[in-house]
Amino acid sequence: MSITINRAIIHVLDKESEEPLLNSNELCLDDDLDQYLEKHISKSLSDEEARKGRFKEGMNIVRESVSRMIHEDDYFLEGSKEIARQLFKAMKTNSSISSTDLIVSSYFDEDEPYIAILKMDYTTSYIHEIEADGGELRIYIRKQEISLPAPNQKIQKCAFIRDCFSNDEHDLIILDNQINAKGDKEPVAQFFLHTFLGADLMMDSRAYTKLFKKETENWIREKAKAGEDHVEDIRELVINTIRQEDEIDLVTFSQNAFGTKRYLHEDFQAAMQEKGLDVERFEVDKDWVEKKLCKVKLKIDNGIEVVVDYDVFNDKDRFEILRNPDGTRAIFIKNINNIFER
Repeated sequence: MSITINRAIIHVLDKESEEPLLNSNELCLDDDLDQYLEKHISKSLSDEEARKGRFKEGMNIVRESVSRMIHEDDYFLEGSKEIARQLFKAMKTNSSISSTDLIVSSYFDEDEPYIAILKMDYTTSYIHEIEADGGELRIYIRKQEISLPAPNQKIQKCAFIRDCFSNDEHDLIILDNQINAKGDKEPVAQFFLHTFLGADLMMDSRAYTKLFKKETENWIREKAKAGEDHVEDIRELVINTIRQEDEIDLVTFSQNAFGTKRYLHEDFQAAMQEKGLDVERFEVDKDWVEKKLCKVKLKIDNGIEVVVDYDVFNDKDRFEILRNPDGTRAIFIKNINNIFER
């Protein structure tokens, strides 16, 4: 990824005002500001929760503004204002959405032009202030409540929009951590993706792989809490299936997991459908698996957490979980030579 900043502008969207405060001048880019924008854009694009999206059919102010901004040099300023007005309007739909600054930037990733839309939610910082009092200096610490996110902090909502729209390509990359935390059906999470951008998230192999891992784990916990015997044993099958298979067939997985327990098979299939796994089979994203599932993390109800390499987890000579006659389980760590405190 090679980001080159071309132009940028900032607008202030104060919820207490009737209209957004729109800048009449672009930002003067220097090395510091270039680096600041490059870091935020690169960090957001590489974020684990960034998703591909596609604009919905019909009139779309953001899409049309971006297209003109990319093709017409003299439209960047006015286009950024149109985008700011659209975001401000969307923010007004929910009283819990806070005021923000909006940065709109044109940049190149390799040779492809993009428009970045960065919702810069305020953070709190502290600065010193110096006063001369006669022959003495007074130095204070003052709270700043409208600081912009530092380069090492995450932006919660942003979008990166490309010019080439086609039937087999995504239109934009979206990062919205409220959707990831609450789901895109929650009203407060809808305003950026649906009301402002007028877009939908796309499902690809990474999205399906992550969704399968997450929702299967949620289903296992729910059934275990309800007293379903042995359902937690499926966790090992989930991990091994994701690690070892190039493609997962949900019916085949369900049959392997539940055998003759038809009611569990039906319940699992319905739960996956409800959560968005609306395909019969999907390709496993091996890059994500190697990055995220190289270790198995187990949180035990007595406060102990166990983190173990995947290869060790599957080696019965080194690590094993056994069920006791009373229904509890025991974890065995075997053939240890040394123990170190970290």
